[in-house]
Amino acid sequence: MKVKLVTDSTSCLTKEFLDKENIACLESVLMIDEIGHKELTEIDRSNFLPSLKYLDPYPTTSLASPQDALDIFEQAVEEGYEDILYVGISPNISNQYNSAKIAAKKVKDKVNIHLYQTGLMGTSQGMMVYSALKLQKKGKSIEEIVKYLDSIKDKVYTIGISPGFDSLFKTGKIKKGVGITIIASVLRLKPIFEINLDQGTVGIGGGVGFGGALKKLIKNIEEKTDPNITYDLLIADAFAPDMLKKVKKEIQKVRDIKNIIDSEIPPIIAWAIGNKSVKVALAPTID
Repeated sequence: MKVKLVTDSTSCLTKEFLDKENIACLESVLMIDEIGHKELTEIDRSNFLPSLKYLDPYPTTSLASPQDALDIFEQAVEEGYEDILYVGISPNISNQYNSAKIAAKKVKDKVNIHLYQTGLMGTSQGMMVYSALKLQKKGKSIEEIVKYLDSIKDKVYTIGISPGFDSLFKTGKIKKGVGITIIASVLRLKPIFEINLDQGTVGIGGGVGFGGALKKLIKNIEEKTDPNITYDLLIADAFAPDMLKKVKKEIQKVRDIKNIIDSEIPPIIAWAIGNKSVKVALAPTID
């Protein structure tokens, strides 16, 4: 059985990784000066992310279209794939899943398409894709892969640190007010957030400076993951290599990590949480 894996750019997997593993990607779109740009193939990440704090008006976002999804599915058909497994973002978080759903109806007579809602996004969605890939390489059927993904949904834990509140204010994730602005500035607060099942990004407080934020991040990992489980770790940053190294080192002190996937926060995720962010996900490893 020849299966084509497909996911979204929200999964925080690099284009290099996706290309290497032959995983197709449905890209979200950033609207910059009212012109749409696909975030992985049409945006220079190294220039765009540092420019975020200066952009006025602040960019907006748009979904991949049903035609974008259809192009991916039809390409898979042309390449001789018998099955397509789309490991997608939850429709409760983003309507992008519906683009894949609409496109799937147009090729249902040509290929078997399985649309899987991870209920997650970001690095946690990336870990679901990574798990599906590992199982595919072991020769598991789509039914076996889906059953496994269902079994780990509530065991995948994602947490991250943002450099500040600017992007959160600009995107409306947090309502700007004088009080929070002053407190954040005086205390050098770094927001901490989780990715919750079918909810997306949820703020869980902040730490004083990156040092304080890192301590809280590790404390949450200790409280919300199982010390008896061996994990794989997907860790992504937005041009914050020093912080990434520290986070990785501290996580390895408190949890048994088998595989580490170093990745990058893509433009739209950085658009929401800010340049210099770090985001991690832990998922049970596959023996």
